[in-house]
Amino acid sequence: MQAIVDSVRNLLPYHVLCYGSLFGTEIYQSFVNTKICYQALPMREFIVLQNRVFPAYFRCQVGLALLTAVTRPPYSLGSFAKHPLDSIPLVVVLFTGLLNWFVYGPRTSGTAVVRRSLQEKANDENNPNPTDPSKLHQVNRRFSRNHAMSIHLNAIALVASIWYAFSLSSSITNGL
Repeated sequence: MQAIVDSVRNLLPYHVLCYGSLFGTEIYQSFVNTKICYQALPMREFIVLQNRVFPAYFRCQVGLALLTAVTRPPYSLGSFAKHPLDSIPLVVVLFTGLLNWFVYGPRTSGTAVVRRSLQEKANDENNPNPTDPSKLHQVNRRFSRNHAMSIHLNAIALVASIWYAFSLSSSITNGL
């Protein structure tokens, strides 16, 4: 019983839970949720759902990376003073999550809506004002660039999270 009480006062179980939640959320959102929604929903509904899910995902990613950092055993953020390089993967996750949350996520969402609207207008045979193909091409390129950047940033965050697991394992093996 004393061992359980001692572990409640230790940062390690909270740290493992925070890191596990971070990594699990990244894996689930990147490889399960998005794929299922893309296959199961019509494009309009998929875009609406993604516009709601991804901002929440990026907020969770940033929040869980922060929680992972502040629960680093044995001394919270002070633990990184002894091993400053161990903080790099979490800084990468934070930075990429913030970029996606505030820059590339909103840009991707905005251009997706404009692109879909222009495509629907172009496909509407009753529309007296046809869509300019060059405008549609520009919007498609803008969407593709922002979406690709968001995907790449998310992949970088995922690799950094895996890197952090090895860093943490090394620290635990060597007695923190």
